Amino acid sequence: MRIAVLHHGNDFSNDYAAYLSGLLDETAAANDFVVKDYHYLRLTKDPLPAASLLMHIVIPAESNFALTYWYNVKLPAIFKKYGIDKVISLFGICAATPIPQLLVLPDTGLLKPHKKMPVWQNYAAKKLGKSIATAKGCITYSNHAKETYGKVYAAAQNATVVPYTVNEIFTPKEWHDKLYIKSRFAENKEYFVALIPGSNVEQFTDILKAFSRFKKWQQSNMQLLLMPKEETFTRAIDDKLDSYKFREDVKLLYEPERKETAEIIATAYAMMHMATTDADLLPIAAAIQCGTPVIAYYTPSIQEYCGAAAKLIPEPGFEPLGDELIQVFKNETLKAAMCDAAVNRAANYTQNHIATALWHQLKS
Repeated sequence: MRIAVLHHGNDFSNDYAAYLSGLLDETAAANDFVVKDYHYLRLTKDPLPAASLLMHIVIPAESNFALTYWYNVKLPAIFKKYGIDKVISLFGICAATPIPQLLVLPDTGLLKPHKKMPVWQNYAAKKLGKSIATAKGCITYSNHAKETYGKVYAAAQNATVVPYTVNEIFTPKEWHDKLYIKSRFAENKEYFVALIPGSNVEQFTDILKAFSRFKKWQQSNMQLLLMPKEETFTRAIDDKLDSYKFREDVKLLYEPERKETAEIIATAYAMMHMATTDADLLPIAAAIQCGTPVIAYYTPSIQEYCGAAAKLIPEPGFEPLGDELIQVFKNETLKAAMCDAAVNRAANYTQNHIATALWHQLKS
């Protein structure tokens, strides 16, 4: 079988697509599929394997005209040339082809398009009803998302929920392991952790303000460790930190390896998460798998994913975020209960089980 995976180039707004792409790559390799990139194949003219191919196609379209050309003309031609048997569209748009397609329903914000959305999102929103009707099946990230799409498009009521998961290296740590990890990254001190967009100065500022609120209440040596969701932090983030009162207690970890990321999250006192969309769940998945409590802005899908492992803030703001840091820190019984709840929730999100179910649906 030859499977095509559709992406959009230069886009970091679709975390769920990035998550599924990585999950598919690992699962394909485990099932003896060859993973290739269409543009690489086109340039190198390498011979294709006889079968068992997962081919990523990155669509470089940045206008409605270009998107229409790719989905109606270019992609069908590529499918024919490379003998594609199945397509999974990660950005909510079906191509004009009779080949069976699995449609990914991304963030529910797609149901409320606005001018500030990326071009692909507005295009997908306009074509959503047709895409859902065309697809052989749909998948999405939470039961809330499934229900929300299903209220608008009846066919989406049958969507399969493929929740966020993380690699098995994300796991709770023993106390002696935590001591070593704190010595490496936090000067042997307790710390909060957050994964944030590397260029989002506004979110970075709000996290610093929340941490300031905590530090003024509790004159301790508690630290804040920040890791970028994308490649690294920008200069604007560095400049902002330079003028911060408690900058000595804030660590920017520019390019941690995956194993280090897992260790840091598992050792944290709690994770702070300032969700910008309903589908912004990957950092949450890492925390839950590590048995780490979550303090986050409320979204329906975070509530569904975390249960009692999270303290959720109804209205975004650095003041309530800082207040929740204080509450979790001073109530050790609450913190322990949240850790236990995280471990229990993690049993619902075993990556091998989720990946196997997704692979079977893709191949069926």
